[in-house]
Order: sequence, then structure tokens, then C-alpha cells
Amino acid sequence: MAPQRKKKPAANPARGFATTSLPSRSKAIDEAEQSTSTGTTVSPPNGPSATNNNSQNGGKTLTQDNLLPNGASDIMKMTPEELEAHLENAELDSLLNKYAKRCITEANRQVTRLETERRQMRSQSVKLSTYGWLSGETADRLFDMVGKPRWKVKAPTSAPRDSVGDEKILADLWTLQRVLQVLNFPAVQEAISHITHLTVQGLLATHSDLIPGLLEAFEWYASQNQTDWLPNYEQAFPQRMEETGNSTLYQETSRPTSTTASRQSPARTPVSLSESEEDFSAASPASDSDDNLDPQAQVDRYIRIQTKIWRSLNPEPTRPQKGSSNEMRRRQRLNKKLEDIRRDILFESDMADSMWSEKLEDLQATHQRVLREQARLRREEARESSAVPDNAQEDKSSTDRELVIGEEARDDDEVLLGGIFGEVEEANPVDQQESQTQENIRVLDFGKWTGVSPRRLLEEICRGHDPKCRIQVQALQSTASSTRHNLTIAWNTAPRLPNHAVAALPTEVTMSMTPSVWTLIMNSLAAASKIQSEAYIASLALFLMSTLGSKEQKATSRLPTVWRDLLKELSDAKQDLANEEHKTTLRDLQATIKKTKDDLAQDMNQGVSVESAQQQAASDSRRRTHRPTAARLTAEQVLKEWTARTSRPAFARMLEIRQQLPVHSYKDVILDCVNNNAVSVICAETGAGKSSGIPVLLLEQDFIGGTDCRILVTQPRRISAITLARRVSQEIGEARNDIGTTRSLVGYAIRMESKTSSNTRITYATTGVLLRMLEESPDLEELDYLVLDEVHERTMDLDLLFIALRKLQQRRNTLKIILMSATVDAKKFSDYFGGAPVLDLPGRTFPVEVGYLEDAVEATNDLSTLKDRGLQGYEDGNDFEDYADEKGRPMLTSPEKYSKQTQQALAAMDERRIDYSLIAKVATAIATKPKYKKYSSAILIFMPGIAEMRRLHNILLNTDIFGRNWVIHLLHSTFSTEDLEKAFEIPPCGHRKIVIATNIAETGITIPDVTAVIDTCKEKVMRFDERRQSSRLTEGFISRSSARQRRGRAARVQDGLCFHLVTKHRHHNMMLEQQIPEMLRLGLQEPMLRIKVWDLGSIEETLAQAIDPPTRKNVLRAIEKLKDAGALTKNEKLTALGKQIAKLPLEVSLAKLAIFGAIFGCLEPVLTIIAFVTSKSPFRASPSKTLAEVLRVFARGHSDLLTLVKAYESWRRAKTARAGQEFCRKNHINDQVMSQVEDQKVQLLVYLVDAGVVAFEPEEKETLVRARSGSGRGGNFYTIPDRYDRIMCDRALCAIIAMALYPRVLAREGKSWRNVYSNQQVSLISHSINHGNPRAPRWLSFYEAMQSRTGSLNVFETSAIPDSALALLLGEAEFKFFAGVLNLDSGKVRLSVRHWRQLMAIKILRERMADVLDAAFKRPCDAMNAENWKWIDLWLSIEAAQDA
Repeated sequence: MAPQRKKKPAANPARGFATTSLPSRSKAIDEAEQSTSTGTTVSPPNGPSATNNNSQNGGKTLTQDNLLPNGASDIMKMTPEELEAHLENAELDSLLNKYAKRCITEANRQVTRLETERRQMRSQSVKLSTYGWLSGETADRLFDMVGKPRWKVKAPTSAPRDSVGDEKILADLWTLQRVLQVLNFPAVQEAISHITHLTVQGLLATHSDLIPGLLEAFEWYASQNQTDWLPNYEQAFPQRMEETGNSTLYQETSRPTSTTASRQSPARTPVSLSESEEDFSAASPASDSDDNLDPQAQVDRYIRIQTKIWRSLNPEPTRPQKGSSNEMRRRQRLNKKLEDIRRDILFESDMADSMWSEKLEDLQATHQRVLREQARLRREEARESSAVPDNAQEDKSSTDRELVIGEEARDDDEVLLGGIFGEVEEANPVDQQESQTQENIRVLDFGKWTGVSPRRLLEEICRGHDPKCRIQVQALQSTASSTRHNLTIAWNTAPRLPNHAVAALPTEVTMSMTPSVWTLIMNSLAAASKIQSEAYIASLALFLMSTLGSKEQKATSRLPTVWRDLLKELSDAKQDLANEEHKTTLRDLQATIKKTKDDLAQDMNQGVSVESAQQQAASDSRRRTHRPTAARLTAEQVLKEWTARTSRPAFARMLEIRQQLPVHSYKDVILDCVNNNAVSVICAETGAGKSSGIPVLLLEQDFIGGTDCRILVTQPRRISAITLARRVSQEIGEARNDIGTTRSLVGYAIRMESKTSSNTRITYATTGVLLRMLEESPDLEELDYLVLDEVHERTMDLDLLFIALRKLQQRRNTLKIILMSATVDAKKFSDYFGGAPVLDLPGRTFPVEVGYLEDAVEATNDLSTLKDRGLQGYEDGNDFEDYADEKGRPMLTSPEKYSKQTQQALAAMDERRIDYSLIAKVATAIATKPKYKKYSSAILIFMPGIAEMRRLHNILLNTDIFGRNWVIHLLHSTFSTEDLEKAFEIPPCGHRKIVIATNIAETGITIPDVTAVIDTCKEKVMRFDERRQSSRLTEGFISRSSARQRRGRAARVQDGLCFHLVTKHRHHNMMLEQQIPEMLRLGLQEPMLRIKVWDLGSIEETLAQAIDPPTRKNVLRAIEKLKDAGALTKNEKLTALGKQIAKLPLEVSLAKLAIFGAIFGCLEPVLTIIAFVTSKSPFRASPSKTLAEVLRVFARGHSDLLTLVKAYESWRRAKTARAGQEFCRKNHINDQVMSQVEDQKVQLLVYLVDAGVVAFEPEEKETLVRARSGSGRGGNFYTIPDRYDRIMCDRALCAIIAMALYPRVLAREGKSWRNVYSNQQVSLISHSINHGNPRAPRWLSFYEAMQSRTGSLNVFETSAIPDSALALLLGEAEFKFFAGVLNLDSGKVRLSVRHWRQLMAIKILRERMADVLDAAFKRPCDAMNAENWKWIDLWLSIEAAQDA
């Protein structure tokens, strides 16, 4: 037995929508013709509750509920013009249905977001001072330079946009127009016209947080020179306009559940609901949505129900109409089901709405086809019969019948309820004296109801807005059959009603509004009783309040059903008015789009041919030109060439010498290994002849076989490449000056110098040359043999080459690769290249007598009285920080073997310090003592760097022993080829020589007459400082393998002598066997750029394939730094700037600084800065002055780096005036470091010229090459060409420095400093000129930061960042025009301005400068055109104006 249904409790007034009951059908007491009040207040236009009956008003607005003017049957009466208008209206309805909800919601969301951004960002931003650099005159000049915007004509590349594309444009423009109108912008139509042009051409940028076209619209407003259009950002924005129709959106599910054909609204003809109908409507089925939890099934069911509702509202004319009451109840049940589905948490509303939109389009299209067919049939019938039946009498009788039924129902209700609401109050005496005749007043009867009183609810809602508001209801007229009221609300602060809210009120009701009072008057509309009249006028006021927001709208759900339906009808009327306005807007936008397309099509036809020609010319100019490759020789030509060479007497003589080398004895083994394997590893001791002999063996084999070949041999240093090339050229019988010409088969290629020809078959080159070859020819098609020499050095370039070559093997297996070295971990290389074979060849060296530091001291004890005037005037410049935690005190392994004097001398020494006196004494001992006489013909001294070489050179020249009959040469990579070759020459008769060299002489070269070596066991190498997070040139001890190479230089022609100036204990126990590979001790940014240039794939994956891969942490950190520096994009693509940085052997920020110096023509100060930061500080503290006081003498531009430049310039002037020593002594400056800075400047310029960043004429190149070995000596300095040495103000230099070092930015916060991008508190180093400076700038750049031992973070080399540079040049900018804020890098820095025009001027100049730099990055060596220089000059003038 089914359980009994519980009795439904009495209605709770607070339940809201607890039932779907319909109001009672009311009786129209008076059907007299309406009249409109002619009072002083303006009556609203017709609305949904206007009493114009649909049967009397044939001009009813078309809505989704009623697609036809007067129902489906009226289509037969349409003329063709009316049908066309109807179809156009239906199309607009379709557009509204598809886009209105989205557009209105998106517009409201955008407005809210803009206002929130404006409020929040301006409070969080730093005010950007534009005083002095962005005046009104400057802004006007900038806008004049840009010129008036012109529409860009683009040649069509695809078919015209389809209707979907046009609809998308229409929707976007509509949304944009709403936003501008709501924000009360002026000249909206002009702005929309501008955006339409950009939209149609596809020129709008995509922004994640802005609707399409909004940014461009803001920019258009900011560009207009209309000061009265937009206020300053500091002022309040103009009063915001309310959204049009934003309270009830035009959507299918929000349409009313009734139509004029099914039932009349309570505002027109109130009705009373029978008891049986109320029970039926309350019993809505719920089980249909409970038995299926599948989200897809719910969506399908949702679509089916929506389809049923739509078909019920839009019946086909051919189908019979169902009963109005039944159809209404059916829609109520369907709507109830929709609500149940929407409340389900598993319901996918987005998917359902999307699918319903598609379904709705199909339904509307089908419906319109049926309507067109019916119209066609109707026109055919109209031709047969011209008579139309008169239905006026029928309509009148129908109305009369309705009136009678309404009266009977009202009487029945009165009897049934027994007068539950009491008797009508006594009428007002004034109302009893009627001022209006009953014929002009329409009376409505709403029947009986229960629940919350509309007046009571109105008071609650109004007091929620304004607790001090007062509501007064007064009777205007009261009779036994009708009552009229007026309602007044006195506000303390009246809310602002949205558009169309007042217009939706009935025409018989007038409303007047002042800032503090609302008044509603029932002019020609009355209710059947006083209670009904009060409730009616209060419901009208509730409708107005419900339009203010969702909270108020939700509160009205507590009303009884009859008044809820009244509010629903009013909301629908409001929406209908809004829809009409929307349609008008859409028509205007469609016309604008059409006109724009027509205009552009006409302009496009004229400009296509010109633009196509320009594009073709630009494409031709961008085509890459490849280097021509020399043609291969035929077998006959090869044999002829080789026969001619071997027949020369010189070839035969040199063949006898070559056959004495060990590699010649293993000729067959070497050639078999190379021929049968893609990769071969050859280990040969010093003197085996591998570097010169193996390439000749390969050439000889192929030429004898009639095969042409090309061989490339890499060397780590250019002096090795040059000397080996000359030696090999002589070994195959060529004349000395033939190398590099067509008469020679041998050539060399080094930085800024190449001697090769089309006949060159063996090329000796530095590793950097091979790197550039890989950039142009990734497969190295022009090579047959690739020989990598001295691979044990494990430079960064070599390790990258190994990765690239292993990948190259997979693409090209015909290239033979030979790895060679004297000391190498052969198994590691063999395993890396898939088990490549290893050949161990013996060397040819003579015995070497080896001594260590203790032996050197013991051998020179008797030379303690040696006079070395060269030591005078020098101060020790060693920085033991380079040696980290290494201790410098010598330790003796066998002290009993040495005298007490030696032990005492060692106890006072520091191995980390270079003892120049000891070196001079050891050289003197070798030169003068009989036991060393056989070793004294030529001495090779290894020093760590050029500064130390020069110091020793001066010391030796000032000693009595070496002052005469000795020739002293310097051997350094920065010297010219001519100077380097002098070291290999035999000295004149009666003279001996000393060669002072760095590790350049360690491998790859042979100075034949050297028989003694003095080795300091030190070198200068680049190391990555983890604390500073930067690479620095540091001094340290060499490895044992390097020590073996160095002493091997003394045993090439006879027995040799070598002194290692470290103790035997350190050499055997503390020095590394092999030097740490550069990939593990240097920064990874430079190799990463090389990986992207070579297109080797993912950076992380490529580096993981290295022989000794770096840690993943270091890799990821380096990638992020490259992105921050602008060398890589967010998806790790190489930028134009990154391609130029990859060409320079510099740390990324310094490479950027050098590139900017070349672009802006300020290389002199820029190169000086780079040389200083890669060297030791030249400043020294003294007992009388701190380091800060020493530096403050040269303070310049709130910049530590410009302070160094000023000190250098002062030193240079003093050196020119022959007062350098006195200047250095007075200012506590190390003259040796300053000279090193000068040398590095020249070397840096060589890098720039070689990389193509700077373009020099041939004469200028020759001057530069000569300056590499002589600049700065004797007061002669190299002068940079004027075009690269422009005079520039300090603010501009600081801006360029900031661009290079970005994102290393500090912000001053009180007395402390914060790293903007890491958000860390930092401290300025104590000797910085900005430390403790109360007038320090707000923004600083810095070169490096280092963690102190106390845990604090110290920053070094700070420089001021001008506000103008921060706004114009740094970071990725985002312009928030409505907020007046410039965001840098996602809000890391926020700058606010005062005027719209200022922000637009900043944006224009910033974009123009970015375009100029982008063009310069692609071709930095090309002369900049006048157009680009115009923008640079403008920026420079802005900076200079602030310095003035």
C-alpha cells in the first residue's frame, strides 16, 4: 500500500519560490481606452505592463517567446518587405540569443576588473616623476614624430571572413562598446570605428585579461590631444554609466513562462488560480532527474527539455494549437525539471550551454524555413481570394466572455474565502470627490492572496540600502470599486537605477526621481481594493529595487505568486526594451563593419601590387648567402699535383726529417685505425710528431690514391695553429711565404686572421673557428677529416664539440674524427664515442732534471746580494681570495736534505705568492753557474698572466745579468702574429734568450732551442664563483699533467732542466692530476647559447649528454638567467640578441653591455667597465685612507662603474703626461692592474670585430692588431674610431648599464635596499659610493651579489637607474591605461603616471626604442639608418636634459 502523502503545511512567507502556483485570473473592471498622464513629471514609455492590449497594438516587440508579430497565423498577411524585416529581426534575435549573455557578462566583468585594478594598482605603485624629461612639449614632439595613424593595408592571404567570423567581430565590438559606454568615455562611436578598422585587418593584439580591442581603444583615447576628454589619473573618473539591460539577460532559460497567446500577465489582466490548478502545479515530478547520475546523460536530457520548451513557445503554423492552460502547465513542469538538473553538482553547465546554443541555431533555422514556406503558400492563397474576414466582432465577443467569466470567478472566491481580508477601509474624503472620470481609469482586480506584504518587503529592502530612508503610501482615489495610490521613498543616498528600469513601468504609472526622492503615481490605473492598490504600487517599487542586484532580486522571491509574476512581467518588459536597444546597436555595428570592409577592399586593390613588390624585395635581401666551397679535384688532378710536389728537392729533404718522427714508424697502424673507424683516439707523448705528422699522413694517403680530401686540425691557441701550419708547410717542401696561397696545400684560420685559399687541403684552426663552421654548416660537408688536438684540456668549446660530433655521426658517417693528446684519459673518450679504438704511441723527448721550490731556494742562497732594481716601485698585488681555502705555507718532505738557510727562507714564503726575486735569482743561476751552463742557451719562464709577465720583464731588464747580451720575448695570446713568431727565432750570435709566456706555450708549440724551464705552477683561468654567481678570471695552481707538459718543453732537442716553484709535497699531494673540465667550473650560459645556435635540441637534454655533465640545478638556473637577460624566449628559443651574445666569449651581461656599447656608439667607457669587472680592483686602501675614501675622489654619476671609468681616464691622462707612477702613488692605484685593463680593452674590441658586432675598415683592423701588443706602453694608447666613441651623458651611460645588467635591480626602501626580482633584503658593499649616501637614487643596478660569511647578501658595482630608463628601456612592460600604471615583468615594478597622454608617450617611445634595438641586434655591424637614429637622439636628449 502506498504511503499517504503528508499534508502540506501552511505557506511560509519566507520560503521564496516554494511553489509554482499561478495567480488567479482577474477581471478587467474597465476596458476603457488608456490615457497618459500629462503631469509635470515625465511618464515612461510603453513597457510590458503598459495596458496596451496586444490585440489592439499590432506593433508588439518581437522576442524569443514570440518570433512573429502577432502569432504564427499572421505570417500569411505579411508583404515581402514585412517578411524581409521579420527575417532580419529574427536574425538579430538569434545574435542576441548567442552573444547577449556572453557580451553583457564579459563587459560587466571587464568593467569590474578595470575599476579594481585602478584602485589596487595605483595604491601599490611608485609615482613616476616625469619632471624634466617628459614635458608637454616633449610629448607633442614625440607624437609629431609618429605622425597621424594610418590604416594599414594588407594584401589578402585567405578567403574573406565567413559569417561566423563576422559574428565574432560583431560580438567583440558590441562588448567593447558596452565597456566604453559604462565607463563614460567620450566619442565612443569614433573609437569603435577605429577599432573596427584594426579588427577587420586582423591587427588587434591578443591580451589574456582584456577584451579584444580595449587596449587599442585606450591607446586611441590617450593619443588624442583632447585634454577635456579624459581626467588626470589622480582625479576621480567621470560618473559611471549603468549597464544597459544588465539585470535580466537575454537567454533562453530566462524567458517568461507565458506568452500573450497563452495567458495574460497580471499587470495587464490579473487572474485567479483555481484550487485544482494550484495542487497540480505544486506536484511537480522530481523522479525524472534522480535515476541517472551520468553527466553526459544529464546534458542530453537538458537539451531535450530545452527543445520541448522552445517548440512549445514557437509552434509550427501547420500544427494545431494546444490549450493555453495545458500548455502553460506543461512548460512549468519542464522548467521545474530544468531547475532540478541545474542544481545537480554533477551537471556540466558549460557543456550544456554550448550544446544548446548549437541546437538552438538548428531549431531557429528549421523554424524560419517553415515560416518562409507558409508565407509562400499564403501569397498563393491571397491571389485566389482578396477578401479578408472581419474578426473585430469575434474579438469583442471573446473579450466580453472573458469579462463575465472573471466576474463569476471573483464572486465565487468572495463566497469561498468569507471575507478573510476584511472590509475595504473607508475611502478618503478627497478620493470620494473624484477628480478624474472613471472612463479614463482602468481598474485591475488581483483577487485574494496570502503571504508577505509587498509593502513590508519593500521597507526591508530599502532599509537594507539606506537605514534612514522613509516610505509613504497615500491614497489618491478610493471608491467602492477601485483605489489608486502614490508611493514616495525619501532617501538619504538614493541608489542609481539601471537603464530601462523606469521605462518598463506601465504607461498609466508615472515616476519622478530626484537625487533624494522617488515618487510613483497610479495616474490612470487603479486596483479593485485598497489592499490591492497598496500592494500593486509597492510591487512596482520592489521591481525597481530588484534591478539593483542579485541580492534584492532574490529577496523578492518571498512575495506571493501574483506579485512575483508581476515583477517577472516587468523584468521581461525591461529586457524587451534592452533587446530593442541591443538590436539597434547591432544594426549600427553591422553597418560600420560593412562600410569598413568596403573601404578597405577599395584601398587594398590599389596597394596590393606595391606591397607585394616590396615584400619580394625584402625577401630577396634576407636570403642567406653561403660561402662558396672550393671545387673538388679529379683523380688525375690530384695525382698530378702530388707528383709535382714529391719531385721537389725540398720535399725529399723534409721527408727524411719526417721519417725520424715516431708517428712515421706507426704510419700503417695509424692509417688503418682511421680508415676503419669513424672515431679514433690517439695518445702520443711529447715529441711524437702527432700534431704535424698525422695530418700529412692522411693527405699523402688520399693523394697517392687519387682522392681529393680536406683536413681540419683544431688547436686550443692561435699561436699553436700558426706555428704548426708553418711547420707542416715546410715539411711538404713549400717555401716559407707560400702558406695560405694557391701555391700551398696548408693554411691556418684564427680570430681576425685567415690564410687559406681554394688549394688549401690542411687547415690549422682554433677551436672557435670550428664552432663558427658548425653554425654555417652543421654537417661539415666540406671536411673529410677532423682532427681535434690537445683534447685533454677539456675546454668548454671542446666538450660542446664532442656533443655535436656524436650527433653528427648519426647523420654523416663518412667524416673521420681523430682525437689526439699527449696526456688524456683515453678510456673515457673511447667509451663516450661508442668504444672508439685507442692508439698509444711513444714520444721522443730527452731526460729532464727536475727541481722544486726547495731546490730553487737551495740553488740561489748564494745570490742573496743580487741587485734587482726592477723590484723597486712595485707593490704586491696578489689576491689570495682566488686560492679559496688553500694554505700557502710550504711543507718540506725531506728537510734534512736542505740547509737551515733554505728552511728559514721557505718558512717565510707563501706558495700562493709569486716571488719575482726568486724567479730572477733562478734565471741568474741558470745563466751564470757552471753546472747549469748546458741549459742556459734559452730559458722559458711560465707566468700566470700578462701583467705578471710584464712585471717580470721589467725586473729582468733592470738586472745587471740580463741587461745586455740577452734577448727577452713575451708570448701571449693577445700579441700579434709577428710578435709571437719572434720568440721562435734563434738569437744572434753571442746572445741568449728568455721567453716569458703563459700557458700558451704549454702544448702545441715547440721552441726548439729551449733547454731550461722555470715554472711558477700558476695559471689564470675563468671560474664560476658560486657565491657571486658570476664568472671571474682567477689565479690558481695548475694540474700535474700541465706540469709534465711544461717541463717537456725543455727536452725537445737535448737534455733539459726544469724548476717547479712549488714544493715537492704540493706537487705530489695537493695538485690535481687533471684540471677540472670547464663545464664543471664555469657558468653554463655561454655553452647554452651555442647549443641553440647549433640547433642541438633541448638545452637540458643536450648538456646531459656531455662527457662530464653539469648538475641539473645549475642547468636550470642558467636557463632562467638567459631568459631574464633576453637571450632566450620563454620556450627556450634563441632571440636576435642571444645570437649576438653567443658570438662573444663573455659572460652574458657583459656581452650585452658590449653590444649596447656598439649600438649606441659608446665603446670607450663600456669596454673600460668590462675590463674592470673582469680584473682585480686597482684600488688599494692605506693606513691614512679607507677604500671608500680612495674611491670617493673619482665619484661619478652615482655609479661605482662610472667611478672606475673616471679613475681610468685620469690614469690615462697621467700616463700620457709621463706622470703615471706619481698618480698611482697619490691615489693608491695599482699601475699594473690599470695596464692590464688597457690591454683587455683592446682584446675585447678584437672580440667585437671578429664577431661582426663592430665593423672596421681594413686599415682600422691593422691598427687594432698592432695595438694588441703595444697599447698603453710609453703613454701610447689605442684610440677607438669616433663613430664608436660618441660623447654621452652619465644618465644615458647608467641607462645602458642597467639594460645590460637587467634584471639586477635594487629598490631603496627607507635606509635599506631590496632586490626587486628576488625580493631579498641586500646591503651595499661598504666602499660603494652609494653606501650610506642619503641622496642615493631610488633605483640601482648591480653587477654581482655575494653571500657574506655572516649570511647577509652584499651587492657590488652599483649604478643609478634613471626613472626614464626604468620606464622606457627595462624589462617587459604591460601598460594598464585605465589604471595609469606601467607594470614591469608581471608587476615586479609598478610605476604610476598622472596623465593618459604621458603613459601613451612612454609606450610609443618604449616600442620605438625596442624596434630600433631589435633591428640592431639582427645586424649590429650595419650603420643605423636615419629613422632609427632619430629615436635614439630623442632618447639621448631626454637623458641629457635631466643632467643639465
